[in-house]
Amino acid sequence: MTLKQQIHNLVDERPDNSPLLTEVRETLRMNHAIGEAMEDVREGRTYGGEEFLAKVQERWPRKTSA
Repeated sequence: MTLKQQIHNLVDERPDNSPLLTEVRETLRMNHAIGEAMEDVREGRTYGGEEFLAKVQERWPRKTSA
């Protein structure tokens, strides 16, 4: 039996609301997000700290007291 078949069987044996399935889903989601972030870094799609703060402040300026 291949690893893929073993994983498939493990998933099939669990109920839909299994905490294990929830954990697996979240782990896969996080790994995917990390992979996308790493690709952004490799491709130069990142901001330095100062540039990031400027963009945030431009979009959401601080309100001054009247």
